[in-house]
Amino acid sequence: MKKVLPTLVILILLGVLGTMFYKEYWVKYSYSSEMADVNEYYGVKAEDDYPVVLQDQLSEYHAKKIGDHYYLDLAMAKTQINDRFYYGEEDGKLCYCLPDTRITAEEGSDIWTDSSGAENKEEYKICVKDGDTLYVAMDFLKKYSNFSYEPFTGPNHVRIYTEWGEQQVAQVTKDTNLRVTGGVKSAVVTEVPSGSRVIILDKMETWCKVETEQAMIGYIENRKMTEAETVLMTPVKDYKEPEYKRTSLGTKVNMVWHNIAGAAGNVTLGGRIDRTKSVNVVSPTWLAVLNESGSVEVRATQDYVDAVHDRGMQVWAVLDNFTGPDGVQQKFLASDDSRTAVIEKAMDTVTSMGIEGINVDFEGITEQYGESYIEFIRELSIECRREGIVLSVDNYVPYNFNNHYRIDEQGLFADYVVIMGYDEHYAGSQEPGSVASIDYVTYGIEEALRSVPANKLINGIPFYTRIWKTTAQGVSSEAYGMDQIQTFIANHGMTVDWNASACQNYAEVSEDDATYQIWVEDAESIDKKLEVMHSHNIAGVAEWCLGMESSDVWDVISQYMKR
Repeated sequence: MKKVLPTLVILILLGVLGTMFYKEYWVKYSYSSEMADVNEYYGVKAEDDYPVVLQDQLSEYHAKKIGDHYYLDLAMAKTQINDRFYYGEEDGKLCYCLPDTRITAEEGSDIWTDSSGAENKEEYKICVKDGDTLYVAMDFLKKYSNFSYEPFTGPNHVRIYTEWGEQQVAQVTKDTNLRVTGGVKSAVVTEVPSGSRVIILDKMETWCKVETEQAMIGYIENRKMTEAETVLMTPVKDYKEPEYKRTSLGTKVNMVWHNIAGAAGNVTLGGRIDRTKSVNVVSPTWLAVLNESGSVEVRATQDYVDAVHDRGMQVWAVLDNFTGPDGVQQKFLASDDSRTAVIEKAMDTVTSMGIEGINVDFEGITEQYGESYIEFIRELSIECRREGIVLSVDNYVPYNFNNHYRIDEQGLFADYVVIMGYDEHYAGSQEPGSVASIDYVTYGIEEALRSVPANKLINGIPFYTRIWKTTAQGVSSEAYGMDQIQTFIANHGMTVDWNASACQNYAEVSEDDATYQIWVEDAESIDKKLEVMHSHNIAGVAEWCLGMESSDVWDVISQYMKR
């Protein structure tokens, strides 16, 4: 008995230690069976709420189920799928422009119409307002966009693909659990049976972040999957982008703007146009939007059109928004009726008078009206394309201040995109400088070519120069034509030197407690700009404006047109 007792004690101690070790090991290394709250994990907010798994990542976006159909917030749809959809808050109308027609649907309706007025009925409401948010049916979006969507429940979520490339895919070899994070103690998202295929999103040493066939995202141990293989996704091509046919001049463009400053200015054409060379388009400032209702003042005359045609040139009438009594007009852009009124008046004018083109010069458009502005351009382009009218659109440089003008969309819908490559320094500038230095011109062209085909891009050049006056009170300037500048330089005995950095002649003089500076625009500086334009093979040149040029400038422009 005395020999047995120590043995029993040892066995008991070993048993206690073994139990303690087993419990510690179990607690540390055993797999947790705790289930995660998947609604919380995915951020499901309501029964009709479907968080979006976008390109295999759980995104910040949410879809909505209405009846048996799924809807996306229009803002998300524009950002991720197709930014051509436009919703007019004032009209409660969703719009989509194609090359030859505009699709419209009233909020809450299952009917959409095209430009002919023909009605088409869907099995669902096309767009629905919930508070301040407009939701658009995904099936309607798919009529005009290539993307895929697949909804799931348990929890609610929807997987969307807008791009298709390569994926890393593995096969699960043992029944396992998908976990919230990598680690055996992490809560379980869902069970994953053997044979399932998963997309590898992020591979770590012992775990991988994966996405299951049901678009559930979490972590699985590497040892329970095969090695990943690269799989090429099959792209969705349900929708074929239509061809946006253009009306082209058919040759290099030399367009000169004619600032008529009122209907009486039409009579100045003959004395000015006859001194030009190689001009093939005259663009008079003829159509002015006057108010938010879309009223348009028309200054065109048939005699003027006939006189231009007699000289073998085309007329592209300027449509502007800054000559009304209230200054810049932009509120009209937000209303379907007022946009339509402007378009109808412009089209009636050009078609009835045999005018070949419209040149849109809308300046001062704020970002608030940016989407409405480009919608106007799309809508106008449909009418111009139908009638064979050339549509050109003017834009200022630099684009980072007016990127809501969307020159990329202009490059698709318009026939020509015109960049006004001047006003680098303008009347309100706080320091003197060039109106259009060579670097500024080059920048404007090269940045525009990122979005606009070269055969659609026209660069505008200045026929004016600013005389800068600096005094103790500050800086001011006035714009003068080329001949006037030369007269000023001569009258003030100014010495002119070539400024290589600006590629312009420069003159400076101090008189009566004031310093005068001039970065001269002349035939020499214009020739340098034309060299840049030629090297980038763009569609042509425009000049602001007729009557401000010296006669010799037409010789260098004519040489450019022959290259």
